[in-house]
Amino acid sequence: MARTRGAERAGAARRAKILNVALDLFAARGYRGTSIAAVAEAAGITQPGLLHHFPSKEALLAEVLAERDRQVLLAAGSDRAAEGSNLVCALEIVHDMLAQARGNRGLTRLGHLGTSGSDEVPELAREWARRRVRTYRTDLATVIAQDIAAGRVRADADPVATASLIIAAITGLEEQWLLDESFDMPAAMDAFTRMLCRDLLIEG
Repeated sequence: MARTRGAERAGAARRAKILNVALDLFAARGYRGTSIAAVAEAAGITQPGLLHHFPSKEALLAEVLAERDRQVLLAAGSDRAAEGSNLVCALEIVHDMLAQARGNRGLTRLGHLGTSGSDEVPELAREWARRRVRTYRTDLATVIAQDIAAGRVRADADPVATASLIIAAITGLEEQWLLDESFDMPAAMDAFTRMLCRDLLIEG
């Protein structure tokens, strides 16, 4: 039994190492520029060993994209407790996500992989991007609706439309920064947040 638990821990550690290595390589070289052989070599294992954990390059990419989101949200403190407006807390998390993005350009570029429209991007990545946007929009709309019900946000606010605007701001600001690294994403997000809060929040 002890041997089994040890093997499970070793397998989990090996899988985590593969994911982190693949994340770095996909971020630096793109999907087409990264081979299974390169990931296996960087992780210090054989290709058959890698394919034991991830049966294809597409399957590896799917896990890498999920790990990318997990790391970004964890770094931004998405589990923090809301004080006051849930919308304000969500916007603070978005601000921290953009601040974190400046520390890893490749990771940010990877987050835009599924929206490029290129035939070189697998359908899996496009579906991941569609699913992520739907999830973000639903979660943000729920937060805004809760604030409306609690009397913290104007009753005539449209939760879905507002959530869509916030997502558009995140995507657009990241794209501007990917084109021009001198662009200050967090400062621009702060300006957008102030405008949004002035329009939506009920004083007191």
